[in-house]
Amino acid sequence: MTKNIIIIGAGSGLSKSVAEKFGQEGFKVGLISRTTDKLAKIVADLENQDIKSFYTTADAGNETQLNQAIKTLRNTMGSVNTLLYNAAVLKQKNIMEETTASLSEDFKVGVLSALDAVQTVFEDLKENQGTVLLTGGGLAIHPNPEMGSVCMGKAALRNLGFQLNTTLEKDNIYAGMLTICDQIKEDSTTHSPKILADKFWQLHENRSEAEIQQ
Repeated sequence: MTKNIIIIGAGSGLSKSVAEKFGQEGFKVGLISRTTDKLAKIVADLENQDIKSFYTTADAGNETQLNQAIKTLRNTMGSVNTLLYNAAVLKQKNIMEETTASLSEDFKVGVLSALDAVQTVFEDLKENQGTVLLTGGGLAIHPNPEMGSVCMGKAALRNLGFQLNTTLEKDNIYAGMLTICDQIKEDSTTHSPKILADKFWQLHENRSEAEIQQ
């Protein structure tokens, strides 16, 4: 049976490495982000590795756009087995300089749209005994007021991840989170995109832990 993964918040670092890992394991890959040029380049690189891949654009903070993008990929690729939510607004700004409006917009991208995406593909995941993967962050555990919005978003996403792990289990859907506690660097011996992609694969294959901290 053909397996498909959709990656929301796709970029040239971590999510590309996840796409490569899952593609090497026989998955077709669907990518969603805001920038066409970036997506086209990633897909070209994946196709050069004989990984069947597709993309469409959407702003993760726009529910209508995101839902349509997911449905477009599903219509092209087929039923969804695995969903990786990797979108977030990453910015350095002290919490006292934030506004409720800016925090709300960031929260949509980092948390609410993750839940919406899961709900959009729920029936596919249920049919396929599928997997939901979330990209967490160490700022959820050790907050830094200079990155106030990110801290709040990752804390809420972590909470959502544990809730999904519990509530989706009854439908034979696994939900797991990789909480990344250090900076992602290409040459890192612990936090390179490739190493972290392997951790996501470990979550997907083992289907046991609600969270891995790396």
